[in-house]
Amino acid sequence: MADPQTAPVVARLTSLIEELGADVTTAEEAASITFSRGRGFARLETATPTRVDVALVLPDAEETERLRPADGFGTHRVSLAHEDEIDGELTEWLRAAYAAAT
Repeated sequence: MADPQTAPVVARLTSLIEELGADVTTAEEAASITFSRGRGFARLETATPTRVDVALVLPDAEETERLRPADGFGTHRVSLAHEDEIDGELTEWLRAAYAAAT
């Protein structure tokens, strides 16, 4: 799914999401990976050759400069170009989406 420039971001996010729980399942397509646990809660999408978008299902989350409204899958979207953008804030959003997907 990932271009060479975004492969480290995708690999790290995939590992982080799969560590949220033993019940996480993945469905990979050409340009995306969807994560679910009964229902989908996150999707990694190749936005450009240098950017990955993380779509999240967070119906009660407030929009921020970083957490934008999503079109398509999910309620919100975060764009990442570098591994160092995977931080505690994003991890908390991933945990919240995982928890809400029961």
